[in-house]
Amino acid sequence: MTLDVFSMDYRFGYADRMSSDSEMPLQGAKILVAEDDAILAFDISILLQKAGASILGPAVTLNHTMTIAANTPMSAALLDVSLRGEEVFPAARVLTERGVGVVFYTGYAEVDKLKREWPNAEVLTKPAPPRRLVDAVARAWGESTVV
Repeated sequence: MTLDVFSMDYRFGYADRMSSDSEMPLQGAKILVAEDDAILAFDISILLQKAGASILGPAVTLNHTMTIAANTPMSAALLDVSLRGEEVFPAARVLTERGVGVVFYTGYAEVDKLKREWPNAEVLTKPAPPRRLVDAVARAWGESTVV
């Protein structure tokens, strides 16, 4: 189960080891987290905060994600593809039009199709190692043209 693998990494101290300044690659970043699994959203938020980020959300519905995406200054976004049965792509379009870097973090089966349709977004398959997740968000922030 995705949650157990991710949570296990968190519980066994990965996030705690990221507390020094040199291990805070997201220091000053504002990251939108859109994830409808409450426990996973919590784990992701804590992980990104330990890496220095401020969290917007977590948004659990497409409507909530759209509201944040359209009206809130941010550095990057970490988006699950499916939020309570709705695809997150309308919000991803708004974000990319604003110049915000996007990372899809998903269990979506058609990863290759997703990568083709969103060539400027990074795609991570659940579960991804925490370091890989943080690094992907940091890269998306670095590619953003809006803060």
